[in-house]
Amino acid sequence: MMKKIFLKVINLIYPLTCSLCGRDLSAVYKYRICNNCKESLNKIKNNVCEKCGIPLDSGGNLCYACKKDLKIYKFDKLRSVYLYKGHLRKLILKFKYSKRTFLYKDFAFEMSKLIQEYEFFKNSDFIIPVPLNILRKIKRGYNQAELLAEGVSIQSGIPMLTNILFRKKVTKPQFRLSKFERVKNIQNSFVVKNKSAIKDRTILLIDDIATTCSTISVCANVLKDSGAKNVFVLTLARD
Repeated sequence: MMKKIFLKVINLIYPLTCSLCGRDLSAVYKYRICNNCKESLNKIKNNVCEKCGIPLDSGGNLCYACKKDLKIYKFDKLRSVYLYKGHLRKLILKFKYSKRTFLYKDFAFEMSKLIQEYEFFKNSDFIIPVPLNILRKIKRGYNQAELLAEGVSIQSGIPMLTNILFRKKVTKPQFRLSKFERVKNIQNSFVVKNKSAIKDRTILLIDDIATTCSTISVCANVLKDSGAKNVFVLTLARD
């Protein structure tokens, strides 16, 4: 009771507002995106590729790339919550570049719903976030994938490991590169330490956005080469 009163007093001085529309939120509301704005985000609901999770407007089980070469991506399966466009894109940009770190709670809550929806996610032994290179993490002050992984871990109960997967070199930002350049840019960029911790384990790899899937595919390959049994991927958005 006292906590609710305290929160209401604080909210009068520093009112909480929706990070998208600016509407005032209740002092006891746990998240920072109002329900109306959540409904406006483009959730992936249609049929998706069984392998890489990209929406398939024309139906089928696999997208063209996965049908052509099922081993093109080194992870086992990937699923995403939203399409990377519209309001969701604005929110992710705020989350990554404007220090709106509190948004991880809203995002992780929605990501965790997919763990309940897909049986293969439930068998994960550990959650591992895609690491950010050290210079970018120092400049930004945080790794957005790690925040998402922490939130998903709390929601799902799957333990998170942050001392396993590391970037061993600084690379160019992926969003500025073509698909071919992204693959070349990210090759040999990751290393696994403490390999015994993931030997014969199923890993749930977490990232914010899947675009060409080059980064997460390289990460999955390194994890498997280091002894992981399976690597599934969960991202907030799919571009």
